[in-house]
Order: sequence, then C-alpha cells, then structure tokens
Amino acid sequence: MSKALRISLLLCATTLLMAACGDEHVVFEQNVEIPTARWPMNERAVLTFDVSDTVSQHNFMINVRNTESYPYRNLYVFLKTTFPNGKSSRDTIGMYLADASGRWLGSGSGFLHSGRYPSNRVLYAYNKRFPLKGTYTFEIEQAMRVDTLEGIRNIGLRIERISSHR
Repeated sequence: MSKALRISLLLCATTLLMAACGDEHVVFEQNVEIPTARWPMNERAVLTFDVSDTVSQHNFMINVRNTESYPYRNLYVFLKTTFPNGKSSRDTIGMYLADASGRWLGSGSGFLHSGRYPSNRVLYAYNKRFPLKGTYTFEIEQAMRVDTLEGIRNIGLRIERISSHR
C-alpha cells in the first residue's frame, strides 16, 4: 500500500470517527423544509422536544440550508421558546450565510453540491440547562423585513449535550 493511500485512508477514518463521536451528544435535531424555498413572514417552523434531563448543559444551534438565489449575506430569525409551564421567551438570532465577497459559508458550495444546498449550523446558546422537565416548543420565523423571503430551503434546531468529562 502506498504512503499516499495510507494517509488518505487514515484521514477518512479520522473524519468518520469524528463525525460519529460528534453525533453521540445530539439529543434533538429537526429541520423543516420550506416549500419552493419561499418563506412567508407569518409562517413559523414549529418543533417540539420532550425534556427529562434538567442537570446536563447543552449547546443550541440553528440549522439553515439556502439556495444561491438567497439575496442576502445574513439571516435574522426570531426564536420563541415555550416552556412546559406555558411561559415563553423570544430571541432574535443573526447569522452570516456568506462572507464579505459573497462566498457561501458552511458545508457545500454552489447551487447543488453532492446533492445538497449550502448548509450552516450556527451556535446561538451554549452551556444552557433546561430549567423544567416536560415538553418544550420552539417556533422559528424569519425576521428579514420582507413579506416572503426567497432562497431558504430548510430551517431547524439542533441541541447537543455537553460532555461532562472534559
């Protein structure tokens, strides 16, 4: 076996191992498809998640997949969290989808890359605990000040438990 082939196999194995390890901490991930990549201002992606662990800390991320027809460099969304006791909070989250030169960030490039659109996972809250056991509802809506936002294919939420042995 050549040295180049061994290095390639080692890199592939390391990448697969890292990907597998990264997903073991995922406690919730759900993405909502936005039909025809047209997201009306009044339509929300609604996600629910049952929580039993109020001790562990978690990182919260917004998942976004966009097309090249998305006309902006950034994306703003409102995230409403409704707690099991009926109380709620609302956050405004801003994220960059392209750099200053217009090159898309995240995985994938171009309109279609290996059958995927450019994808971003943006950390918006870290080291957070769920204060209550029960069902949480998350509602994500676009906050770009246009009636219908063009070019967003999917929006979603990912929650990862932070490893306690660091």
